[in-house]
Amino acid sequence: MKMHIVLVRTRYAGNIGSAVRLAGNFGVPELVLVTPGCDLDDPEFIRMAMGGQDLVRVSESGSLDEAVQGFDLVLATSSSRARDQRRVLTLPEARELLAQRRPRSVAVVFGPERGGLSANELRTSHVRVTVPTASALPVLNLAQAVAIVVAGLCEGRIEPAVPRAAMDHPAPWEDLSSAFSHLQEALLASGVLDTENPARIMDQVRRWLGRTVPTRREVALLHALAAHLEYLTTRPATR
Repeated sequence: MKMHIVLVRTRYAGNIGSAVRLAGNFGVPELVLVTPGCDLDDPEFIRMAMGGQDLVRVSESGSLDEAVQGFDLVLATSSSRARDQRRVLTLPEARELLAQRRPRSVAVVFGPERGGLSANELRTSHVRVTVPTASALPVLNLAQAVAIVVAGLCEGRIEPAVPRAAMDHPAPWEDLSSAFSHLQEALLASGVLDTENPARIMDQVRRWLGRTVPTRREVALLHALAAHLEYLTTRPATR
């Protein structure tokens, strides 16, 4: 299983350096920075990376959508209080999901030091993962969060199985997002959704499907259902 770490809007070079060192510790080949707020020429990055930058490729991306494109599974880390009503997994539950789905590639996304990932950013993930903490001091330092989550996911690292067919691979996020959009258009055309507030129902659909990791075959079925609904909505009425 190929894992990448994705850091979104990170402000402190030392935290990126610590994450790079951690990636090297666990054999993570690449760390992706989404619109970082610091410079990697900062001496604090070099000091905290401790040579990890020689083992780990550090790249930059202009958006989170771009950074996670093509991954079989996208895990977004957040507190249990985050602005996303989908079920949140603990690390043991996330490992169980990996064992069941056996993805070829996984992106693990961490938000900035202040505020974490936004609601829209959380929606780019298949599932959310959290580390339970004491209510008196619930927020982890970013570097600590990266260490705990990556170490937890790498425990008993699971190698990908060979699926029976390419369609049985987990669907990349962009494919699932496209299916959501197609379904929303079909439901709007049929009058099922309120045109003034389609998110009221669609957010529930996203949460429902977000409890699993749909395969390419299942996403194709979702497109087929949406297309048939569009056909039923637009075909001429018969007497």
